[in-house]
Amino acid sequence: MTGAAGFVGRQLIARLALAYPDAEIVGTDVQAPADGDGRCIHAALDITDRQAVRELIARHRPALVFHLAAQSHVPTSFADPVLTWNVNLMGTLHLLEAVKAVRPDARFVFVGSAEAYGREFLKGGALKEDSGFSPMNPYAASKAAGDILVRQQAVDGLRTIVLRPFNHVGPGQRQDFVVSAFCSQIARIERGLQEPVIQVGNLEARRDFLDVRDVLDAYVAVVGEGGDIPAGAVFNLASGRTVTIREVLDDLLRLSDVAIDVRVDPARLRPSDIPVAAGDAGAARAAFGWEPRIPWRKTLADTLDYWRATVG
Repeated sequence: MTGAAGFVGRQLIARLALAYPDAEIVGTDVQAPADGDGRCIHAALDITDRQAVRELIARHRPALVFHLAAQSHVPTSFADPVLTWNVNLMGTLHLLEAVKAVRPDARFVFVGSAEAYGREFLKGGALKEDSGFSPMNPYAASKAAGDILVRQQAVDGLRTIVLRPFNHVGPGQRQDFVVSAFCSQIARIERGLQEPVIQVGNLEARRDFLDVRDVLDAYVAVVGEGGDIPAGAVFNLASGRTVTIREVLDDLLRLSDVAIDVRVDPARLRPSDIPVAAGDAGAARAAFGWEPRIPWRKTLADTLDYWRATVG
């Protein structure tokens, strides 16, 4: 698993270790994660280093590669597009080349992004997997390119699967993503560590949000059903419903007893944005029985409680 030290990777290792206690799990990241409870082998790996990737794949000869690693922060993709493309496209290519050379029968699960659809959302409705790509920022463009690359490799015979999750949030996510940004600010205000003002960007955008724990259910299900999923298959992971960022903020503010002012911070406004983004996950439901189950209000409450326990 690449990206094992990230928001999703840490939790996915725990899920897979529980589901497959006899499996050897190798978790990689730019800096090796802490050993923790010994549920996996941890290794430092820069996926932009072609030789290092080849050596690691040759050493472990994995039956499954779960590729989570990415530069996923949109503002960073504008500030450093070279890093974004090197990680998100070239890192993916290095992994694919190594798998093809060393373990060509391995399954390769690529975690893409609904951001790749971009301007396609302007057509309205919940998008399906056959919608085109029209990315609107460097992160989305690099993920779209990686997605296309992985599907092309299926034509060449690799057993690839592409997952396109929509915005997923929950306890443990970094505060430079919108829900955690709100939660961390509210938690600091409640502790008296910040004046009672919350800084926001565009509040009118509507997004299809998922609880990260629902997304993890999908990832584990794909591992279990992967042998029956045809190479090159693509699956959206989405709720099919949208909420405005303003509704998210209002719901969070109702979970706090502190009076808080809301102010727009121009630095938090994206250079390019889309008004509504929704996805259709019917294919995932049909293929491996997945659908989101955690109530949205619970997601918000749990994320806010995580930040209440974290700040200090």
